[in-house]
Amino acid sequence: MLRPPLKVWIDLNVLYPLPPHHASKFNPEGFDVRRVVPGDLVEWSITVDGDWLGRVTYELMSRDRSETVTHWVPSRALKPL
Repeated sequence: MLRPPLKVWIDLNVLYPLPPHHASKFNPEGFDVRRVVPGDLVEWSITVDGDWLGRVTYELMSRDRSETVTHWVPSRALKPL
């Protein structure tokens, strides 16, 4: 555990990539996952393949609501704040 947590930028485009040839209709009520958001990095872990994951907490937002999310994300989605 990292104490205190490290402040990081989380690239949600890396976490939620669009598939090739993606076509969808814009929904203003949906969560906005096409952005980079600030968050707290609380722990590092490594996968069996040797890739690093960071356990982060951040706010996932839509027009009308905000959800606090904590999960493991690939290190390539994280940058120091």
